[in-house]
Formats: sequence, C-alpha cells, structure tokens
Amino acid sequence: GLAEACWVSGSANQLQQVLVNLIQNAFDAVETVPHPQLELTLSQDTDQAVFTLADNGTGIAAADLAKIFDPFFTTKPVGKGTGLGLSISYSIVEKHGGQLTAGNRTEGGAYFSLRLPRLKNW
Repeated sequence: GLAEACWVSGSANQLQQVLVNLIQNAFDAVETVPHPQLELTLSQDTDQAVFTLADNGTGIAAADLAKIFDPFFTTKPVGKGTGLGLSISYSIVEKHGGQLTAGNRTEGGAYFSLRLPRLKNW
C-alpha cells in the first residue's frame, strides 16, 4: 500500500467511468487466457497519482497502439464494443489535467497507465 493517502481532484463520476472502462477492457482482454490475471497498482510522486492496470492477455498490436484512443476504433467483434470507451476515457483524463497511456508489457499482455495531478495539502 501507499505510505500516505493519495488524493486527486475532479468529477468522481467521470473518473469512475474511466476506471470501469479500463477494468472492463482488461477483463475482455483476458477472456480466453487459460490463467487470466489483472494487476492494479497505485503509486505517487511529488505531483501525480499513478494508477496502472496490467493484464496477461495477448497485448495490443503495434499498428493498433497508435489508434487505441481514436473515436470509433475497436478491436472487439461487431456488437461487443462501440470504440468510444477509450476515446471518452482519454478526453476525461485530459480534462482533469492528466494523461492516459497504453503499451505492451515485456512479459506479455498490455497495460494502461492513468496519471492525475495530486491534490496537495488535503
């Protein structure tokens, strides 16, 4: 756990929407994996809180990584996703002064990292 409380400022509903979307996508990514695993970590530095969600799915294809946050882009089967979840999540995080990034883990699977400015002097 963290040595001290870590607070951010913003819309609880919007940030919850981002977290739910990231977790749902991670569950979808490990749906066919024999031993599915999700790893959630929370850390902080002087200015930011960092939430990272990693999975042991198939990862994100290199060609898809550049488009992953584009509106209507999806790798899910027809009827399974709208291609708006990550795009909306990206916008919400930016409006909160943060960053949302994605990549592949060297050991396999993908990760999403959500960085938000820490609320100081809480």
